[in-house]
Amino acid sequence: MIHYSHSKKDLVEIIEVFEFWDIIDYRDLCKEDLKKTLWDYLRECKSIPADDEFFFINDVAGLMKYLNSPCPKQHMTDIKERDISDKCRNLIFYSKECSHSITASNFVDIDEIIQSAHEIAKYGNLPLVRRALNLLNQDGKINDKIQPILTKRMRKKVEKQELIKKQNISRLKVKKGNVWVIFD
Repeated sequence: MIHYSHSKKDLVEIIEVFEFWDIIDYRDLCKEDLKKTLWDYLRECKSIPADDEFFFINDVAGLMKYLNSPCPKQHMTDIKERDISDKCRNLIFYSKECSHSITASNFVDIDEIIQSAHEIAKYGNLPLVRRALNLLNQDGKINDKIQPILTKRMRKKVEKQELIKKQNISRLKVKKGNVWVIFD
């Protein structure tokens, strides 16, 4: 059966990515009916198109295993999101405004900073978390660099963004020959 942590939005996305158009009115179904309908459809399905962009699943058994396990997406409550946001802002304040000085920041000692960083690292899909950890890793007092934990989908998206950024960097092109400068 489909794990309860998958939201209705996740299930609709799976139906659309794998093109299960035989499931009628899937957007109008409640989550429980959608789970049952999708699971029944997958048990009768023989093959699905491979997906290397969103879910990284190649066959029906892989999709059923994915749906049986907890959702890898990081769903948060509003309270948890505010807590993560506050910790990130404090780390950014410590890194940028205080220039990695503990006395000028909101933190008591370096252990509290490292503990906050480890707590937010689990939510690496959020851009604010990645920014806070990147700024914090520039601190010379922290020996072990703390990397954000990303899902496969987000890791691939970040890699694409970095590749696009590298391609858009202006480069100096030098051509031999005469240069004409005309002033109006």
